[in-house]
Amino acid sequence: MDLITPSKLIKLRKNLSLSQSKLSEITNIKQFKISQFELNKLNLNKDEIKSLQNILKDKLLVNNVLQRKKRYQKHYYTGEIIKKTHRRKYDISINNNKYTSKLKEIYKKHINQKKQFNCISLFSGCGGFSLGASAAGFNLLGFVEINKNARDIYKLNFNNSILLGEDIREIDFLKTKKEISKKIDLIIGGPPCQGFSLAGKRDVNDQRNFLYKNYLDFIKNFQPKVFMMENVELLLTMKDDKNKFIKDNIINDFKKIGYSISFERINAADFGVPQIRKRVIFLGIKKSLNIDISFPKKIFFPKSNNKLEKYRTFADAVSDLPFLESGENSEIDLHQAHRHPDHVIKWLWNVKEGCSAHQNIDRNLRPLSGYNTTYKRQIWDKPASTIQTTSGMISGSNNVHPICTRALTIREAARAQSFPDEFKFVGSLSGIRTVIGNAVPPLLSYEFCKFIKNYIL
Repeated sequence: MDLITPSKLIKLRKNLSLSQSKLSEITNIKQFKISQFELNKLNLNKDEIKSLQNILKDKLLVNNVLQRKKRYQKHYYTGEIIKKTHRRKYDISINNNKYTSKLKEIYKKHINQKKQFNCISLFSGCGGFSLGASAAGFNLLGFVEINKNARDIYKLNFNNSILLGEDIREIDFLKTKKEISKKIDLIIGGPPCQGFSLAGKRDVNDQRNFLYKNYLDFIKNFQPKVFMMENVELLLTMKDDKNKFIKDNIINDFKKIGYSISFERINAADFGVPQIRKRVIFLGIKKSLNIDISFPKKIFFPKSNNKLEKYRTFADAVSDLPFLESGENSEIDLHQAHRHPDHVIKWLWNVKEGCSAHQNIDRNLRPLSGYNTTYKRQIWDKPASTIQTTSGMISGSNNVHPICTRALTIREAARAQSFPDEFKFVGSLSGIRTVIGNAVPPLLSYEFCKFIKNYIL
């Protein structure tokens, strides 16, 4: 076989009726690499090319993959399990009103509070980071966001904020500095984390790992007093192609342009978000201000006593919402339940909180693939597990409601992420789930930005 080119690979795959995903499975080459190679956006190495050549010549292996039967030929949605079984229910938690009132308070401050300081948001997403900053007293003068759905939501909620650009790598700073002529006190942003996260394709050469350098360009051009950068905790263990920790590269690069910088591992639950969401926060302060870097103290704790507030729970976030089973709807915006097939409901019906259908004693009630974090219920009286972009996928990680037998609704995901109900979402439902899962929780941002305003500026 001659050397495989992108066009030749496409032709061979189509002749064999072989999808990219199945080719990825039998060659152990990640699907996104095959896709990028076929689009002429990425070169495969010699070993990968050799693997493709060998596999595509192996007709027996290819045929075995193509002839493999799907796990289920038909899905039924009768809902008979739910209809024939005692309908469950839940009560409103003691702290639900306190939590939802806090979210309303944040939204009112965002809308009404006079803004004393000026802020720019980078990698803005739908505006979770910005909402917290706005509520803390920062005027969001401008933002940068590449995703159209996220931009539309951001603009709807921050209609006075100027879109400085879509792709941060293509910013014209001469133009941008004319648009933003005021002095900037704070720059916030969380560069995309998929290159670092185990939930994504963790790749040392992923170009998204280096987008912090474009963040750095904004700092150099606008010289804010403070900047705050959020990312996944795994960034701290990631190395570049020279075997150097990326966190050290970040610290050294910001020091070179006149900023003191430090980082801290945080858990969003420590600051009132009803969700275990572990992240790393980098804080930078202009050296000329001669201010030592410090971080806000934890407010909530796993256990409580007279002096300590206990973590907010999944129930605190959502227990006032109407009870919904698979396929049911409510009049509350974005609180509608996905309809799931009967066999999935059967797997999950008697699964306890915090457990997965993979742990069922009856092997016939176990899914045929996946891990013990998939098809798994959340726990009612504990913080939610990390809300992900796939929160509506019942087969995803920790996406099953603790009591109802269904995936989380969008409203539940938004509540667990600390978005007030008044915050406006637009676009496709899958797009809304994605931006919610990617967002910095507004309540976490509020506590940090309030600290920056009160103790640093």
